[in-house]
Amino acid sequence: MKSDIIDNNVVNNQHRLLEIFDAGSEGLWEMTPDNTVNFYNTHFYENFDVSLHGSPLDEWITIMHPDDKSQFIQNINTQVTEKITRFTSQYRVRNRQGKYHWIEAVGVIHADDSGNLLYMVGAHKDITEKKHYEDKLYQLAYCDSLTGLNNRRKLVETLAELLEAQRQAAVMTFGVNKINQLMDVFGYQAGNSIILLFAECLKEAFGSKNVYRTQSDEFVVLQNGTYSEAVLKQQIGLVLTDFEQRFHSFHHSTLQVMTVGVYLLMENDYLNEDPESLLYKSTLIMRHGSERDACISFYADDEKRSIERHLFLETGIKKAISDNEFYLLFQPLICASTGKIVSVESLVRWNSVRYGGIMPGEFISVAEENGDIVELGYHVFVLACEFLNQYRQTHSNVIKTSVNVSVIQLMQPDLVAHFLAIVQHYQLKPEYLTIEITESVILESNPFAVQQLLALEKAGFTISLDDFGSGYTSFNTFFSIPFTQLKLDRTIIKKMEEDASVRTYVKFLVNMCNEKGVTVVAEGVEDIAQAEQVKKAGVDLMQGFYFYKPMSGKALIEI
Repeated sequence: MKSDIIDNNVVNNQHRLLEIFDAGSEGLWEMTPDNTVNFYNTHFYENFDVSLHGSPLDEWITIMHPDDKSQFIQNINTQVTEKITRFTSQYRVRNRQGKYHWIEAVGVIHADDSGNLLYMVGAHKDITEKKHYEDKLYQLAYCDSLTGLNNRRKLVETLAELLEAQRQAAVMTFGVNKINQLMDVFGYQAGNSIILLFAECLKEAFGSKNVYRTQSDEFVVLQNGTYSEAVLKQQIGLVLTDFEQRFHSFHHSTLQVMTVGVYLLMENDYLNEDPESLLYKSTLIMRHGSERDACISFYADDEKRSIERHLFLETGIKKAISDNEFYLLFQPLICASTGKIVSVESLVRWNSVRYGGIMPGEFISVAEENGDIVELGYHVFVLACEFLNQYRQTHSNVIKTSVNVSVIQLMQPDLVAHFLAIVQHYQLKPEYLTIEITESVILESNPFAVQQLLALEKAGFTISLDDFGSGYTSFNTFFSIPFTQLKLDRTIIKKMEEDASVRTYVKFLVNMCNEKGVTVVAEGVEDIAQAEQVKKAGVDLMQGFYFYKPMSGKALIEI
């Protein structure tokens, strides 16, 4: 009688335990030494075409993704052979609807004192959503949005691994060096089509894993191994010929738009190279070849002149600051309703004793790479305050002036205090100055950067989000970054002429900014048609060559 009660309790407890399993989100399983599997949690496993009890392991392997089967079998054998107590793996399994789900499997083995396998138990977890999320993050981090190719960040990481392993390789930089002219002739969408066309040629020739889109108009092909110049010239020549033929059929034109720079990474280069310098040399060779109208250029002695210039930029910025070689030009911002100048943007220029005029597009990126951007940024801020002081002495009032600030400088802990000290030194007010920030995609995910902007705003500075629409700015910006001015990039202004949907988008953006009390500036207005378009959209301020080109502080004071 007592035994019957105990048996009934055991059965009831077993049923209760199985019900608990069924209520869970994970699948539970056990496997005997003869590879017979029992699955628990009916809710989980009913999605897959397997027997729940007494199922041979081959049943589970049959519905597994073909690419994952061999690794799964190897994992099982390794765990059993090497007596690994706990092992985790991931693979794909086909459900009854024919769709593959990612499964994370945890297996735990139990053996007797002699090491003989008694049984294995474990759990299955559906991680499909997690994998999809990881894929999206990977795409955002490492893939170019237009072509789907790997991006520059991925290339830098790959090159770092290659250099660490001391492998030889060929780094080929392909430049679409007339893309702006092509867009002017054929339109923006046609420009994208050309980029996609060339990306397809490169993928077919070298394989998609070896091709990277590093800039809007540049691709890099990375080939491991040792290559002669003759072999590479033949490979590249075939690609260029293929592209020219496709381009001709696509646009009925014979424009030569491609140049290639090749850097051969040899055994003795590892100690002297890093990914960034290697990429720079390859790009430099390509650009130098473009200047000489050479389709294919290899790194050689005749490129030393360009490299010497680059080294000068890397090492000469601090000296140029102390020698007062940097100066500011100012471009007015015009009120859209009155046509009057209401503020100006300060633009830094470099008048080098050695090289003459050097534009920001050349030295700013170098300054950001080597850290000189912080000292240069403070120097520019001082120059802007000096101008405001001179303007006040002439006009008895102050015109609002904007200063571009790099995110690298923004991340300096003493930035706000430093800015305030400079403003106080010139007896100015923070509200006379606008801080322009461009890299919003970085700011959105950086709490400290947002804190810095909030501190600047609290101190009285105006915060302007520059070049909106030129890169990866998003509507998340409106809710995560404190700013009171938004500057529409010139590319959006240009698109407004061609695309009604862009005009609608800009009007929506302006309305959204109006609701938040944000001033909207249209940059790069080049003619009356563009001026009329942005006025209709309701922007507050306009800036561009149509109104004023950048001018010296003296010229601006005399207006």
